[in-house]
Amino acid sequence: MIRNSTLWRSLGIVTLLLTLTPQPSIAAEDSVDLNDVLVEFDRVQASLQTISADFVETNTNALLSEPIVADGRFFMTKPDAIRWEYSTPEEMSFVISADQYTGYFPTRNKAERRNIQRWREQLFRFFGVGQGSAELGKFYNIRLREADGERYLLSLEPKRRRVKKRVEEVLFWLDASTYLPTRVEYIGSDGTGRIIEFTQIQMNPDLAAGIYEVELPAGVTMTDGFSGLSGMSAETP
Repeated sequence: MIRNSTLWRSLGIVTLLLTLTPQPSIAAEDSVDLNDVLVEFDRVQASLQTISADFVETNTNALLSEPIVADGRFFMTKPDAIRWEYSTPEEMSFVISADQYTGYFPTRNKAERRNIQRWREQLFRFFGVGQGSAELGKFYNIRLREADGERYLLSLEPKRRRVKKRVEEVLFWLDASTYLPTRVEYIGSDGTGRIIEFTQIQMNPDLAAGIYEVELPAGVTMTDGFSGLSGMSAETP
């Protein structure tokens, strides 16, 4: 079973990646540099309003005899609504909307809820929602590692010590013909690893009006907290 406290690592850069929309790509030549990629990145940010995607997440750890593989679906509406659903190996969902976080674990008959207004700004700054390269550059050292004609491989290294304690580096791949994210890899400072691969990405889909509402059945044990986002930042309790 995936630990709920690992969700923050997925949400952070995944949301950043999924703010890219399909656009004509820059040529992946020897002359391409980071500035070319970031100019395109900044140019497409404004055009996205909603997004959805399927994902497969693979987690590795020295203590695990084999990787843990999970899958699910992700939804986002700018600037501040997110729904992250796991279907395997355990069904669970995490929603942030209107300054409120709700996590639901149906197989355990448990849920958690908390107002996040106090941490909203730093939370979505961490998520990367609606941010351009200048804002991201305040928190990450960004470099272009590869441009082979088919994809761009970018490396994000945290600048802040709080994040460095948990994440050593984040690698992500963009399809050079569409600018769609295809793969994200997290390298933990403790030796853990996580790879997320995306399929069925839809840009600006019409999402159901109630997609960010969480209906809880009677009898669910409710707690006041956000274990599903714990570890996100040393600035949160």
